[in-house]
Amino acid sequence: MRILLIEDDKALSGNIQEMLKSASFVVDACQSATEGFEYAMAYEYSCVILDLMLPDTDGYSWLQKLRDAKINTPVLILSGLSQKDNIIKGLGIGADDYLTKPFDKRELLARIHALIRRSKGL
Repeated sequence: MRILLIEDDKALSGNIQEMLKSASFVVDACQSATEGFEYAMAYEYSCVILDLMLPDTDGYSWLQKLRDAKINTPVLILSGLSQKDNIIKGLGIGADDYLTKPFDKRELLARIHALIRRSKGL
């Protein structure tokens, strides 16, 4: 299974990549929304992990653009923005799940597996 990770914090991105690879995922990691969108259009992913605060645009805009392009890949927002309004907005735009930072790695993996399972109708 292939995951697209869009996270601009290099250290956090590296930690998440390590965790996902140890769980047998193939990971493509990007640090900008622009690069992430190019990957999302070029490859098929089991799940996208999306940060909201990116250097070139916000994750909400990225997600809206993805959904406008009729790409239905499950998206898990992973963000430091923990206010209810942020969570509601993300889910309303088309995110399938929302997890706030800091997070438990086991919970992130469990949520990814659940998203993938649901997307396959299992």
